[in-house]
Amino acid sequence: MGVRDTAEHVWVDQLKGASFVEREDAPSALLLSDGRTVSRIRIYGIVVSPELVVDDGTGSVLIRNFDDSLALDVGDPVLVIGRPRMYEGSLYILGEIAKPIDSRWLSVAQKLWPRKKAPEDPLSVVRALDSGDGADYDAVVERLGEGGEKQIVHLLAVGELFETRPGKLKVLE
Repeated sequence: MGVRDTAEHVWVDQLKGASFVEREDAPSALLLSDGRTVSRIRIYGIVVSPELVVDDGTGSVLIRNFDDSLALDVGDPVLVIGRPRMYEGSLYILGEIAKPIDSRWLSVAQKLWPRKKAPEDPLSVVRALDSGDGADYDAVVERLGEGGEKQIVHLLAVGELFETRPGKLKVLE
């Protein structure tokens, strides 16, 4: 009997960004963005659908079990151990174990959830990128990310920022 692969804890958003790798000599696996290759995974989450969709706070994934032995209800906190599989371009987990857990474990797992980076203050970004003749408009928008251009347009309209010349921003002090 072969050695069983360790079930590694993986967040659902890591699964969504992973590459599926089919191998001849070993079980198929996922290549995660952090460089790990996992063929057996462990997820803690909440059942959000009768079809056994589990949400871990970063996303949701379908858990399949073809012998219907996973009897869980919507709202149950669960531990799922299984193997990643791909069917017609859609990722799912072939569940080996799915059992209810005490909901207090979710508060422990919540402390491990990936933290979202707080958005930067647009005025601070302009000040940081200003080398004396104004901060480059495109550089400010790029650093602010999604919604950055909208913030800059608003600050220009209310007079918090002004353009020294087209494409150069300064904070009104």
